Amino acid sequence: MTPHWHDGPLAALDWDGAAPVVWRAAARDAAARQDLARALVARLARRRVEEVRLTRTVAGAPRVASPGGWYVGLSHRGTHCLIGAATRPIAVDRELVDDAPPLWDMLTEREGRALRRLDPLVQPRAWLRRWTIKEAHAKLVGEPRRIAPESIETEVIDPVHATARCEGMSRCWTRDDGEAIETVALWQAAA
Repeated sequence: MTPHWHDGPLAALDWDGAAPVVWRAAARDAAARQDLARALVARLARRRVEEVRLTRTVAGAPRVASPGGWYVGLSHRGTHCLIGAATRPIAVDRELVDDAPPLWDMLTEREGRALRRLDPLVQPRAWLRRWTIKEAHAKLVGEPRRIAPESIETEVIDPVHATARCEGMSRCWTRDDGEAIETVALWQAAA
């Protein structure tokens, strides 16, 4: 199921009632991000914010303790955060665009070959997109710090769609607004 991207006030969210939601919002600090994540889950679950309780996993990932049946993902860079919420495991990553050269050792051999075939001027942005896919997938697995980035195999399908494989497979959706690259990952059921 394709996620619904939302920017702007939560009150303006036009949601179909089923799709995972990915919300970009301004947030100054960790407390503000937590409050925004609780507000998003409350809106989607049709609960009061006071009824939503977030905790953290042993690895530090955010977890919806109540209401049951909801999942949340968080990422932040710059003045904005990205919050994903769904009734299935979800993870997000947001990275600010820069012109830093690719970190080739973070890629699989196949990814490195694909990136080297691109014009050198677009390689940094293409690398960063793959990095957000790897990060979102690692967060989805649950312990991103224990997974070596070069063990996550990404496949870029088109400017929006991708997959990632390592300890399972995720479908990923990416957007690039010029300032940041943002990715959401959802588990792909085995065929």
